Amino acid sequence: MNQSQFITNYQKFLRANTNKEHAQKAKAYLYSDLKHYGIGTVPRHQFFLSHQKELATLTKPQALALTRKLWSLPSFEERALALGILNLHGPKLDKSDMPLIERLMRESRGWAFLDNLIIPLMPGLLEKNPSLYQYLNKWIKDNDFWVRRSALLAQLLFFRAGRGGRPKLFFQLAKSQLNESWINKVYEDTESRKRARFFIRKAIGWSLRELSIKNPQAVLSFVQKHKSKMSGLTLREATRKIPASLSKQSK
Repeated sequence: MNQSQFITNYQKFLRANTNKEHAQKAKAYLYSDLKHYGIGTVPRHQFFLSHQKELATLTKPQALALTRKLWSLPSFEERALALGILNLHGPKLDKSDMPLIERLMRESRGWAFLDNLIIPLMPGLLEKNPSLYQYLNKWIKDNDFWVRRSALLAQLLFFRAGRGGRPKLFFQLAKSQLNESWINKVYEDTESRKRARFFIRKAIGWSLRELSIKNPQAVLSFVQKHKSKMSGLTLREATRKIPASLSKQSK
């Protein structure tokens, strides 16, 4: 594959399908400081699928080089494609690639990228090398709420599948975030504080909800123990999938 030509073709696709109105809305919705072409997920996915076979033939070094190049470009859509390519080659990633994963995570600055980076890729990396759980313990203490959120969502696919992961570690991480006093110390403006609280609370609740599908009793026990410190959002998300009969029996 001629990577330069591939990028040129993608940029032509972006320019040809630009929607300025959608771009402005997306930029505002995502609190993004990137350029936006305003192209929806479906047409972008169709472009990806039309090149998927060719992209799949790339070696790991080639795929990582293309990922880095696209990520360095100025638009949201170019970065989104970078993550698509990285996910395509996700099974090839290992411990040596964690510096890249962490850099992309820190530069994502929003759920739209993080959800397509940390959630799909971290379970495979953790399964290959359990020593990488140390990253979760490090991330949960970071001053960037997106990094803390990544620590909380890194095991989501384990919980959804009902196997693998370290639920006890997650409970420890989640418990540590019920105390939100750090947010006011780190963020000075009201909007940042509001967003930090929302996305941390949502991440805890989301992971608990996924875990509760296969292990409702463990989640229920955690909720009952820490309910007084939980936000309404976290509590609602965490208990959404717990059978009502189980909740009544435990009271």
